[in-house]
Amino acid sequence: MDNGAFAGFDAGAFVRMLEAFHAYRGELFVTAPDVVGDAAATAALWPFWSRLLLGISRRPAYVVQDGITPDLLPDAPAYFIGGTTAFKESEQVARICAYAKARGIWVHWGRVNTKRRMAIAARAGVDSYDGTGWSMFPEARVPKAIAWSHEIKSQPSFLDRTEAQRVQQ
Repeated sequence: MDNGAFAGFDAGAFVRMLEAFHAYRGELFVTAPDVVGDAAATAALWPFWSRLLLGISRRPAYVVQDGITPDLLPDAPAYFIGGTTAFKESEQVARICAYAKARGIWVHWGRVNTKRRMAIAARAGVDSYDGTGWSMFPEARVPKAIAWSHEIKSQPSFLDRTEAQRVQQ
């Protein structure tokens, strides 16, 4: 369940969504409110909203934003990779994903609508991703995503080739 901050956070709408889905327990996480592109503002929101979500038996996801580093990440059941395009495609996010995966934390990447972004997210080791294109045009986009996923998994990366060369030496 998402908080909708990418379109402008509305606390009332968010709480109404939580109330409407109160009896439903199938989600992996609920994104705690965040401020797009602003790690400090997102961190300021986390204490209140994460406690509220935990208090109603929801797994809060901390939304990773521009400027955060692994040492500043709060304890959370899940991390949601948010932020600007430049941030999402940075080495910093790859380090954050590695940090989370080493600790058994679920990592979800938002705004993945292209094969290129799918490849970046997959190589970072995320557990899941989403993009509005998949839900808006599922008949056309979901089969394409499945094909891209197979192509990405079968295509060796530069790191794979570098590791293979090191082992052969």
